[in-house]
Amino acid sequence: MARFSKVLLALDLESCSGNLIDRVLQTCVEEFAAIHVVHVVRKSMCDLSELHSKQGLAPHARRDIDHMMLRLRDLLRSHGLIIPSTNLHIRFGEPAAEIKRLGKELQADLLIVGSQNKGEQWLPLPGPTTNCVLQGSTADVMAIRV
Repeated sequence: MARFSKVLLALDLESCSGNLIDRVLQTCVEEFAAIHVVHVVRKSMCDLSELHSKQGLAPHARRDIDHMMLRLRDLLRSHGLIIPSTNLHIRFGEPAAEIKRLGKELQADLLIVGSQNKGEQWLPLPGPTTNCVLQGSTADVMAIRV
């Protein structure tokens, strides 16, 4: 496997996120010089306007972000990954777009996403978020079935 200097791992903080972390650790963690982790909160446009006040981030939004950051850090630690706070990201918006946007900002070589397909399908296809990340991404994408 080629060496990747910067990797972005997208987690959704659902029950299958632990499976994704375990699969990443089993397959390629020694390849990563720097790993960033992102959790994207799906918000509508009206919800996004409520996040900011005139003084900056609204207090309830800051509390929610801090809580999500703790959950993210705890999840990673429970699977043996200690990631610096500067490499943990919480974003709001449409998940695929935010994952690709952050990947571009970080100049990531590889984006890792979990691929969930609901139910037992005869032809397992990637879920909609994974499919959108795959399309139009400037970095390599690794979709791991969870």
